[in-house]
Amino acid sequence: MALEGAEARQVESLLDAPNSENSAHYHGLRRQLLEKGFLIPAEVNERDYLQNWHGQAQQPNRHLSLTIIPTLACNFRCRYCYQEHQPETMGPEVEEAVLNLAATRLGEDGTLSVTWFGGEPLLQIGRIERLTARFRRLCDQRKARYSSQIITNGYLLDRAMAERLRGCRINHAQVTLDGPQPVHDRRRPLADGSGTFDTILANIEAAAALVPIHLRINVDQTNRKGIPAILQQVADMELTNKVHPYLGRTYPYTGVCLEVAGDCLADADFALLELETTMELIEQGFLAYRAPRAISTYCMAEKANACVVTPHGSLLKCWNEASDPKAAVGHLLQPADDRMRRNAACWARRDIFQLECADCRLLPICMGGCPYLYYKTGRLHCHAWKSHLDESLAVYYYIKRLEQERDITKNFGELVEDVKAAVALS
Repeated sequence: MALEGAEARQVESLLDAPNSENSAHYHGLRRQLLEKGFLIPAEVNERDYLQNWHGQAQQPNRHLSLTIIPTLACNFRCRYCYQEHQPETMGPEVEEAVLNLAATRLGEDGTLSVTWFGGEPLLQIGRIERLTARFRRLCDQRKARYSSQIITNGYLLDRAMAERLRGCRINHAQVTLDGPQPVHDRRRPLADGSGTFDTILANIEAAAALVPIHLRINVDQTNRKGIPAILQQVADMELTNKVHPYLGRTYPYTGVCLEVAGDCLADADFALLELETTMELIEQGFLAYRAPRAISTYCMAEKANACVVTPHGSLLKCWNEASDPKAAVGHLLQPADDRMRRNAACWARRDIFQLECADCRLLPICMGGCPYLYYKTGRLHCHAWKSHLDESLAVYYYIKRLEQERDITKNFGELVEDVKAAVALS
């Protein structure tokens, strides 16, 4: 809803006193506010609703989410990478076990969501294609919906590779550029130290016509000033409708990358940078905006029917632990041992409704934040909007108005063309 003037004042009045005598005069607006969720019936307890929804997501169901790591090998040596570089690659036995896992856990009329991760997953494109073909056959048999995405450094994502990914029904590919060429190449070189920027940028241009690209920019104190330049470069390539940039945040997730800790942004600082970057995106013509939505859990780590599968068959709850052999909560080829059971119990011990989250108005879009960081640091990592809520809402409103204006312009253009066609025929 976008309201101005008298209507906006009426809405404010309704929100302040939804059951007053005056509310009867605004019956239509009141109904809209109820339908959109701005007003809640008095008998509905929102916290109970969220708690039930959250609890259901933590129980086994017919929906299955898998993050599959076909290899831990990587052709990059990023300065902030939290993984140990291992040449380990998935073999036929684990590949078959993954398929058996899917067949066991995917229900009729359910959904199978697969994220391909690494290492660098495109080093094992053949395995991705084989598993995808069998996953899709399984979904056809179960009348289930299949979706997938891939997280890749983009170095191998040329047009031919993009064609193969489109054949795998990849919904989108996440690729990272950390700034202009000198900045990016210092942060994300090949294993031999050579640069990667030029190849990745050319690949993005070639692949974007076939596979939507989510462009991640990992930021910290050392590269934050380069964000406008890389956005300008992508916009100049006329990719604003095919490439969707967003910010990621470097963090010392494991002992492998502790040296980057001093460069990481504080929560409020990152939240403000996100706002600034959103305005920069608008300036450059990137109008697509991913507004927060209500979620049942923060991520797959808190869902019963979701896991990460490593090349050797370990099952994890978080990909941050991909190269840690002691973090498994299960195994595809071995029975669970005491350590795996303790790990699994650890992931189940956080109750966000017993924490300060329960009284936070951003709970529906945050659900407690990253559970991995909570377990590692003992503190909550809140949604970025919490630091700058009013400003974030203002930016969101501004973007929605721009989208409306764009739609009006498009519709008017189509109307003019229809009139021209009708005149030509008369």
